[in-house]
Amino acid sequence: MEVIDIKYFPLSIPYIDDPQPLWVNEWGIQLYIKALVREEGQEIRVGWGETLVAGSGIISSYIGVIEDLLIPYIMKERKINSVSSLFERLEKITFTAGNCGVVSGAFSGVEMALNHASNSYKYIGRVRERVPVYASFPRYKDCKEALKASRIAVERGFDLIKLHQPYSEVEDCLKEIKREINVKVAIDLNCPFDYERAIKFLDRISRYEVEWVEEPIWPPNDYETMSKLAEKTGVLIAAGENEFTLTGFKRLMNSGIALVQPDIAKIGGLKKFMDVLSLAKAMNIKVIPHLRPQRSYIALFHTLYVASTNLWIKMVEYPLAPLPRDVFPLIPEVKKGEAIVPDNLVINEDALRNYPFERKLRVLMFSDLPEGG
Repeated sequence: MEVIDIKYFPLSIPYIDDPQPLWVNEWGIQLYIKALVREEGQEIRVGWGETLVAGSGIISSYIGVIEDLLIPYIMKERKINSVSSLFERLEKITFTAGNCGVVSGAFSGVEMALNHASNSYKYIGRVRERVPVYASFPRYKDCKEALKASRIAVERGFDLIKLHQPYSEVEDCLKEIKREINVKVAIDLNCPFDYERAIKFLDRISRYEVEWVEEPIWPPNDYETMSKLAEKTGVLIAAGENEFTLTGFKRLMNSGIALVQPDIAKIGGLKKFMDVLSLAKAMNIKVIPHLRPQRSYIALFHTLYVASTNLWIKMVEYPLAPLPRDVFPLIPEVKKGEAIVPDNLVINEDALRNYPFERKLRVLMFSDLPEGG
């Protein structure tokens, strides 16, 4: 396969919905990758990938890896026999920079785009046409707005929601939602607690039959404390959106968590994502992939497609806000908590100009640490 060109597109697709969340601009940052490739004697094919710009929107860091290494190295090589082998070499080239976070995120978008362009998905047999999904909420200003969003989620075909409210509001929101609506609820905490605070919190909310609680412990890679917590509580614990290496995922799975959450747009792309799936299956831990619930669809498509080929994925995170159909004309329909997976990813590239990138400070105050950190 010959690589003809690789381009990247920094965008700002704001999170617009009713009720309006607190994170309109914080989640309004996307980085898309487009790859053009050609097999000998064939027409040029297009592939798309997405890098999750984490770390409160530090997009220049990801673009630096793409501009300084990935594009010049790949365009110098041009002929690629294996996308996986190419990125194994690139990992060895960059390991002194740390193959996680910004580096692996930059890899993710380019690797995804090359795999998509190479039609690698056609070699993975699909075993289902519909994939279970849940509505992942942004943060709302109060429980009243979260309750309103919960009603809308049910109207839009979801039967499970995930709250992103501050931990100090979670119990009140659970009370209201459970009293008013027949919907299952999961909680994303984003690492606010030490062990003592975590066990007290989980004890309080256990009566509400939450589906799972994500990342209760700070820091997220404190595997020893996570293990103590998983052993003590009856609440299912999920984690993994802040893991980047197979070694880290193995340690996390050994900690006793019930659900693991790799993110295809953070950990290095399709191959690493599939490796984590295989590891989770071997260790008998179900997978619920992480996706930032922004109004973006490229990483979501790739995750849904892999889920259509692998029953070990229990369900997929999905944004509540409608996706922009001007860019993505083939949006899966959600019915009874499931999304129909399209056969391919279709993008109207001209419509990307409707979402010019806006450079601004984007600070996601996820954790609401008691000390104010």
